[in-house]
Amino acid sequence: MKKTTITLILILTLFSCRKNIERSDIVNTLRGNTFVMTSIGEKDTLTIDFKDSTYTIFEYRDKNLPWRISSFENNDLLIFDRRVIAIKQIDKNILKGLLISEKDYEITFEKSKIQWNKEFLNGIWIEEKNYNLLSNDSIVKPPLPSPPSRMSENDFQYPPFYEIKDDTISASYFYQVSKSKIDISNSTEFLTLELRSDLDKVEKRWRIKKLTDTIMVIDRIIEMKNKKFNFLMTTEENIKLIKKR
Repeated sequence: MKKTTITLILILTLFSCRKNIERSDIVNTLRGNTFVMTSIGEKDTLTIDFKDSTYTIFEYRDKNLPWRISSFENNDLLIFDRRVIAIKQIDKNILKGLLISEKDYEITFEKSKIQWNKEFLNGIWIEEKNYNLLSNDSIVKPPLPSPPSRMSENDFQYPPFYEIKDDTISASYFYQVSKSKIDISNSTEFLTLELRSDLDKVEKRWRIKKLTDTIMVIDRIIEMKNKKFNFLMTTEENIKLIKKR
């Protein structure tokens, strides 16, 4: 605790040399943007999405945790939940700081550009392997499974598909339909969701690697139940989806 206090005083003394420099508005720089935070010494990176008063770290699935900027003697401190970072702005896209902990880490924040047109997400999406199976009449289709009670074979949905409408996604597969709210990162690169898209699979996050008005390529993190009823997290890479026309 004593070391942390001394470190903080030294940082504030160093930062106070900027008193005659016009201060940037750190809050508005961070709010509504996605940043890649890099530990200079450790070479580790985290992708952080800043909203009005909460943030999300995609690598650890930390979601809707509080953040704020505190100022003292013309110095800015970024408060991440329980973490404290002395921070200053270098230019409109880059900030530097020091994460104060048992070991202090020099870090940078670099703003991510908006990757894709968010409007392209809306629509019905089918995995390429299922899309090709449906369109190829030469492939023998398996017989339909028996419908649950109060349903008929007319309710059977094939191929399985996703439907995205603004902040909601649904998955229709066989005789099932599930829905989830989605949180789209400010850079449109990440989607966080809680969507059951198969009987033993729940999708947690998409990373969009390509998006047009007809094609989407994603990596997706899923939670699956194994034979021992344990839940395992895994990543499926380069899943290609085709928009239904």
